[in-house]
Amino acid sequence: MHILYDASLIEHPDASLFDINRQGQSATGMASGRSHAVFFSHQGNDLVLKHYERGGKIALLLGDKYLGRQIDRSRSFKEWRLLKKMKAMELPVPEPVAAKVAVSGPFYRADLITREIKQAETLADYLLRQNLDEEKWRAVGKCIRRFHDASVYHADLNARNILLANEGQSVEAESVYLIDFDKGQFRYMSDNWKPANLARLQRSLNKFKTHNTSFYFEAVNWQQLMAGYSGVDD
Repeated sequence: MHILYDASLIEHPDASLFDINRQGQSATGMASGRSHAVFFSHQGNDLVLKHYERGGKIALLLGDKYLGRQIDRSRSFKEWRLLKKMKAMELPVPEPVAAKVAVSGPFYRADLITREIKQAETLADYLLRQNLDEEKWRAVGKCIRRFHDASVYHADLNARNILLANEGQSVEAESVYLIDFDKGQFRYMSDNWKPANLARLQRSLNKFKTHNTSFYFEAVNWQQLMAGYSGVDD
């Protein structure tokens, strides 16, 4: 077992900290999505534990196992380090706390712990309840642009991986966060991936719209998001 952690945030983490069943017994919440995640408290911090799991047909065969024995190339260590770099760049992402890799034969299992973003919900959950006003749509666009300007590629930019925090009368870009950077990376050589990244988010929003009778997303909202992304003045 190998653990990578920030000693300024947590002291001497061991395997028990990453036991998702144990933490789930006292969990303060659960996160939806492909990977299992629980919210819990430890050493005075409110944390989120994510256990990496495969999706698609290969999950039937391998479940939560990934091929490879190079620890530094594991999913959790790479995401932890990417988050660390983005935090240093003052990008709105969860703060990485600890990552674990457990190797067994040719496979490994992985976990990641981050600090919880308080009073936040996913863009998808918000839109299932109510409209997002134009200012907030623009803030979402501005947030995505910050990552693109920093050459950060989000491999799964969708409505569940955008968080809206501290909702109130007005929302600045700093109140919008991106989460779940599994397979994310810096891409400096070309900008060709950026339109495709935005198109992925648009497909996600349209998919939610198709599969939910009440989902507050219209074409004009995408235009508002893109206005924020493009820096168009109000």
